[in-house]
Amino acid sequence: MIHAVFWLVQDLLTVLTDGAVRVPEIFLLSLAYHLLEREREVGIPSIWTAFLGGLLWDLRWVGFPGFYALVYVVVVMTVLWAWNLLPAQGRTPLVVFLLFWAVQLFPAVLAVLVLYRGEGGESLFLMQQGYAVPISLLSAFYYCQRKKDKNA
Repeated sequence: MIHAVFWLVQDLLTVLTDGAVRVPEIFLLSLAYHLLEREREVGIPSIWTAFLGGLLWDLRWVGFPGFYALVYVVVVMTVLWAWNLLPAQGRTPLVVFLLFWAVQLFPAVLAVLVLYRGEGGESLFLMQQGYAVPISLLSAFYYCQRKKDKNA
């Protein structure tokens, strides 16, 4: 349910900017946060959530179904794989931040290469990353604080 709220926030920001600014992947970041927080118990439902959220995004903004649905599923599966591959000692705040930033980076790079080629996609990409990096940093900080509070 909370992921639907983040999807709507991302959609609202896209509407408010009238497409002039590529909004960070807030929905996907919320999914990644949930995956890291809950670890093993949310794998398959998160993949379906990513697929449905991506499909809705495709139908709402892109115009052809499948692009973001596939990208979101690949990102969620990669985050699950990478997180479960890491030992507990390797799950540092820097790794959490890099995972959250990768969640923002991968869809943006693919969108520039596939959807916005030759349409000024590079400047949109840089602007999006200007917003995505601080959001990823704040998310990583919040995640680490919550993890620290649970362990204390």
